[in-house]
Amino acid sequence: MKFPLRLSLDLLSSRIARALDGGRDNATIFHLSPAAFSSTNQEEIDAESDPNAAVMEIPANIASQTTAPIFWVGGDAEGDEPLLHPVIGRIAGALNKAGRNVFLHTNGLRLRKRMHEFRPDPRLFLTVELAGRAEVHDQAVARPGCFVRVMEGIRAAKLSGFHVCAHVTVNSQTDVCETGELFEYLDNYDVDGFIVSSGGGPEPATRHELQEKLREIRALVRCSRWEYFSSLLEGSYAAPRAGKAPVPAPQSDASACKETA
Repeated sequence: MKFPLRLSLDLLSSRIARALDGGRDNATIFHLSPAAFSSTNQEEIDAESDPNAAVMEIPANIASQTTAPIFWVGGDAEGDEPLLHPVIGRIAGALNKAGRNVFLHTNGLRLRKRMHEFRPDPRLFLTVELAGRAEVHDQAVARPGCFVRVMEGIRAAKLSGFHVCAHVTVNSQTDVCETGELFEYLDNYDVDGFIVSSGGGPEPATRHELQEKLREIRALVRCSRWEYFSSLLEGSYAAPRAGKAPVPAPQSDASACKETA
């Protein structure tokens, strides 16, 4: 597993810029909730009257609010699913064109169905949440058969030339050995990176037991740069979310596994 060169260069440039700026803008990862652009002007976009209309749905001047090289879209503690939003592909493309790396954190259930709305880009990372292999993951999301569907989406994304990462949210129920077996399984799909964090949820990552488990699972990644990226993500959960809009009631995925991909 290799850490993408483009991402390495962007992280290095960000560190240098922050050092020269006295560290005033110390954000490396900026969390962007999909709820921030849920009120899409769908008629304008459907009419293609403005090919850049999606940019208008990003909170005002969001790209100018932070120099962070990475936008983490979705997958926050509220659980808002980015692939439920109709213009997410255009939002990701607009951020990529602005020189930002986009980690689109998704449950993966709609990945194969919505993938045509995205374009492979060195700065776009489709990041799929997985709790473990088939039985463990299906039990965690309470929907049998979801793991198979997610893996179909990952396979299709890789065949289409996308960067694909797996994210594991570690909590007190996470089994270290099962996660290691998941990483080995995903190696067969040529997944580009493994990211391990607490997910910024209510379970405090400062607890000794959770910190130990995070370190143990990150060591299974076998790539020091992805381990470092995981630590950056963990630190970003405590940072202010200046561009984050209030999140509406989550839209249920109860029937998502039954949809035709």
